[in-house]
Amino acid sequence: MQNSLQILIITLSGAAVTSLVLALYNLVFDNARKNRFTQILRQSWSPSGTRLSRTSNPQKVSNVINILSRLSLPQEGWQSSNVQVKFLQAGIRHKNAPQYYFAVKTLLTLVLPVALALFLMFTQPHIPFTHTMLLVLLTATAGYYLPELSLHVLTRKRIDRMRNSLPDMIDLMVVCSESGMGIDAAITRISHEMARTNPDLAQEFYLSALEMRAGATRIEALRNLALRARLDDLNDLVSMLVQADKFGTSLAESLRVQSDVMRSRRIQRAEELAAKIPVKLVLPLGLFIFPTLLLVLLGPAVIKLILISSR
Repeated sequence: MQNSLQILIITLSGAAVTSLVLALYNLVFDNARKNRFTQILRQSWSPSGTRLSRTSNPQKVSNVINILSRLSLPQEGWQSSNVQVKFLQAGIRHKNAPQYYFAVKTLLTLVLPVALALFLMFTQPHIPFTHTMLLVLLTATAGYYLPELSLHVLTRKRIDRMRNSLPDMIDLMVVCSESGMGIDAAITRISHEMARTNPDLAQEFYLSALEMRAGATRIEALRNLALRARLDDLNDLVSMLVQADKFGTSLAESLRVQSDVMRSRRIQRAEELAAKIPVKLVLPLGLFIFPTLLLVLLGPAVIKLILISSR
């Protein structure tokens, strides 16, 4: 059983590394396609065989990814469904990101367990069939939930970064509104000012500014901003901006009140995390620190007792 677990760990590690390399390779290839085309045009004297060999491998990889993604990718309407919203909330806006995601998911859920089963059947025939099926099922379950867990972790980290910088962004919006700017101009200015401190939040506001320039209404752009960010504080901010736009209330005063509320919430979150620290320290103290102290303090006495009793 221990050998089987070692084989399972090695196989899962190899599959994860292979999937990551394929995804990064395709992302880099899509970003550098224009540069490669210009290089090919400038170096037209190079043999045609080398050009074909360079462009055939990415095409083969993309074909494999398309085949794998078709087994898990929703057939119709996934561009406007929750699948696309999950990637937007994680900050992934590459057009082929869902295909890479579902291709990796199919590889880890179907292809990897089958390969593991065949490997165990031919290399470890003495393992019982029930143990083999258990390993295959565990591998398939882990392969199914591992991409979702990774996407969830990316989303949570991005949400935490935006939540911590949201009060500072509202303060900048207060300054812009008091200087005479409207909501559209303030959003555009904030997106440029916060590009270094918090690029995630600045990018979301910049996309909202682009939507308003493209013809979308202010309310639609703000609601799309709240949907992409997946922040309760930002939902409250968007609701306040929509109400200020409809009823004509003072924007600067409303933003100042909203900023105070969000700062108090941030302080409360920090206090909550600080209150959880003693509870989280109980386990490492009981398992690692206290036994070491007891060993150091009582060790010499125990050794002396052993020597006395041996005499």
